[in-house]
Amino acid sequence: MKNLFWLLLFLVPCVFPAQERDSLETLVKKEKNALKKADLLLEIANYLSDIDTVEAISYIKKAQKLIPENNKYLKGKVQFTFGQQFFGIEVDRAQYFYKRAIDILKDQQHKEALILTARAWHNYGTMEDYKDNSDEFLSIILTKSIPLAIKAGRNDLQAQYLNDIGAEMYDRKQYKKSIDYYDQSLKIIEKEPANYINSQRKIEINTNAAQSYLYMNNGPKAKVYLLNAEKVLEKYPDNPMSVPFYLVYAKYFQLYKNYENSLEQLNKGLKQKIVLPHDYFGLIYQKAFTLRNLNRSEEGIKVLKSVMDNRNLMSMKLNAQILHNEMSLLYADVGDYKNAYHHQLETKSLSDSLLAEERNSKALMMETKFRTAEKEKQIAKNELEINKKNQYMWMLGFAALLFLSWGIYIYNHLKNKRKIAEQREINLQQQLKEKEQTEQLKVTKAILDGEERERERVAKDLHDGLGGMLAGVKINLSTWSSNHLEENQYESFHKILNQLDSSVSELRRVARNLMPESLLNFGLEIALKDLCEFYMKDGLTIDFQAINIQKNLPLNLQVNIYRIVQELLNNAVKHSGADNILVQCSQNAEEFYITVEDNGKGITESEMSKVKSLGLKNLQNRVDFLKGKMEIQSAENQGTSVNIEINTHVA
Repeated sequence: MKNLFWLLLFLVPCVFPAQERDSLETLVKKEKNALKKADLLLEIANYLSDIDTVEAISYIKKAQKLIPENNKYLKGKVQFTFGQQFFGIEVDRAQYFYKRAIDILKDQQHKEALILTARAWHNYGTMEDYKDNSDEFLSIILTKSIPLAIKAGRNDLQAQYLNDIGAEMYDRKQYKKSIDYYDQSLKIIEKEPANYINSQRKIEINTNAAQSYLYMNNGPKAKVYLLNAEKVLEKYPDNPMSVPFYLVYAKYFQLYKNYENSLEQLNKGLKQKIVLPHDYFGLIYQKAFTLRNLNRSEEGIKVLKSVMDNRNLMSMKLNAQILHNEMSLLYADVGDYKNAYHHQLETKSLSDSLLAEERNSKALMMETKFRTAEKEKQIAKNELEINKKNQYMWMLGFAALLFLSWGIYIYNHLKNKRKIAEQREINLQQQLKEKEQTEQLKVTKAILDGEERERERVAKDLHDGLGGMLAGVKINLSTWSSNHLEENQYESFHKILNQLDSSVSELRRVARNLMPESLLNFGLEIALKDLCEFYMKDGLTIDFQAINIQKNLPLNLQVNIYRIVQELLNNAVKHSGADNILVQCSQNAEEFYITVEDNGKGITESEMSKVKSLGLKNLQNRVDFLKGKMEIQSAENQGTSVNIEINTHVA
């Protein structure tokens, strides 16, 4: 579901390519500026992506020849357009071109470059999702695409990416979370200008939210979103998103067993000019299901027969399994158990291992009914012979069956008893492991809390005690010098006073690092900003980015996050030799993300093994205590990137 909008974006050029292409070709012929002409050629290549990849690539190469080496934006756009040619087809190849576009555009900060980088990251992440790596997809959207869309001021892109996250939550059956993201997306897109593309997004997001509510059996809530989508659809009746809308509306009526209205919505969807194969399958299946519930199974059989010969639909095993299963139920309803059994066997052969036992029982039931009907005459003929059998044989058979049943019962009882004992042992081991982990967490927490209290005590002693004493010494020396020094001794004496001032400043710096006052007085975001400014110097730029950091985080968690960032910055400044460091802290509900990247000399494999020498041991302890994850990516002369994920409810 989350890739449906992108598929529709690719479909629109396929529906109206001639007019758009002719307009662009005309502009290319008239355009004298080489850079603008190259941009137009890339747009034509985009329109040709789903029509003729070979011709599209030829246009990209024409554009490539017109672009100078110093135009990073257009060079990045060339790589992005190459990636579009392989989107969803050759996943690794598409990712290769998207990553090249990202690398070329990484230093470009103007709006168009930020938008293109956001799209490149989004498509790169989508390819990860194609490879069943949905966690990486979510990470890229949250930490790359959305921040870039916000920075570029593109609310429509931000809404689209939030919708994609909602779709991923839906696929994970986390329906409440999916609705939260859909609502965020709708809140943003409602403020955007009313046009064809935005109307398409509104219909899609409202339809997605309605579907999530239907899976939660909340019809009234689903109806609200469906009505919102219907209002938009009235203004744009030929919108490609009308088909998924009618499909979900039909499911809404099915929830209330209003199958007549459900059938009406399905027929509306089937009459649309543009019906994608995935939606066509859904409409046909739901129509057959609805006809069966209307006791019109014969019509349902005809509907499914019309698509059974469609190789494209039936080539997908899941589609074929669902249709064969529904056909089996339809034939069973009309009493044709032979065909019901046939289609159930087809269903069984296409089913996965998790549903094998259930499908086997259905197949057995159909087989029993079929064989019973076929052998009814034979049973009648044999009835006289069965009545003539010896009573002794019946009793012997009954006794053997009773003995066998008793043996099976004893065997199952002992087997279950053994399983219960094994499960108890497993539960006991799990409890012991959890208890051990709890104790380890308590020890770690005590160590960290003790460390922070000691830092606070030492900082106070240094600032109020030794700092005050040094200040007093300076005052006394100044008073003494006015009465006891000769004029020619002032210069040497002031050098001593300057050294004393430097000592007091260094003392205050140490005290500040031990327990920053800005963290206690103004909160985490201001403290981190001050920390970055503190480390900045000539030849070193530190870019701090804060995204959705909540002010009500527990103080203990704020201190730990501050210490983590402090340790990472300290390592980067001391060891990396970088001139540019990025510090990004973002929060998404219960998850807190920390990213520190530098463009320094990187860490070699031998250095990576010396965690203690890099000062990361305490850092790892803090991350483990917070039940977080830490990932370090580095290569020699290619900089270092540290990514940390923390749950805010742990501290």
